[in-house]
Formats: sequence, C-alpha cells, structure tokens
Amino acid sequence: MKRNEIGFVVTNEYKEWLTAIKEKIRSSQIKASVKVNRELLGLYWHIGADIVERQKNARWGDCLLKQMSADLKKAFPDMTGFSETNLKTMRLWYRFYADVINGQQVVDEMTSEEIIKLITSIPWGHNQRIIFKCGNVREAIFYVQHTL
Repeated sequence: MKRNEIGFVVTNEYKEWLTAIKEKIRSSQIKASVKVNRELLGLYWHIGADIVERQKNARWGDCLLKQMSADLKKAFPDMTGFSETNLKTMRLWYRFYADVINGQQVVDEMTSEEIIKLITSIPWGHNQRIIFKCGNVREAIFYVQHTL
C-alpha cells in the first residue's frame, strides 16, 4: 500500500474502482459525441433539404449559398461548418439520398427513417467521402454500414 500526500492509502480496491470510473467517463464521452454528431448531421440534412427546396421553388442560384454562408457565419461566429463549400456539400448529400428517402428507390428494404438514422450515425467527413466516391446509394449504404 502506498500513502499519498493527503493521507489517503491507495489500495488495489481503490485502483480498480478508479479504473471503472474512468471507463464510465470515457464511455459517456463517446456517447455524448455520438449524440452531438447525430444532432449536427440532422441539422445538415435539413439545411440540405431546405436549400434544394428553396432553389427549386424560388429559382435561387448558387449566389444564395454565398450569401447564406456569410449570414450564418455572422449570426454564429463561434460555429464552424457554414462555409459555402460545406453548404454545397449539404445540398449534394441530401440530393444523393433524396430518391431513396422520398420512396422512389428501395435499398435493401430499408425505410427512409432507417437510412437517415444510419447516415447520421457516422461523422460528417465520412459521409462526404462516401458520397464523393460512391456511384449510387446502395454502394454508399454498404460503406456507411462498414464504417459503423
């Protein structure tokens, strides 16, 4: 047994208990990170859908994204992710899966909710790589599932 500076005897029982606490902390950190990621990607999904809808109905061109980026950066100066390039990627991400989500295409009998849950379970950077490199949704879903 070892006595530390504040008069506490560090036993094996204490070390085991502390190890268990550290594991719980790490597990909670991972769970929190996954929840934050899912929420952020849900936001990106809705922004992508809104951009597609607005550009279709209002006939707004890509200048919309430049203005939108500037306005969002001004409104949320401490946040990242609202560059014009990232907004274009949000739009592309939504469009990539849109036919499946809107029921015009079926992928392995998955519902649109299951697909959205799946693609919002992996980090944004992984989603970007997948949509840039995959030729279709079926292939993308394969890589999303393997990423998980």
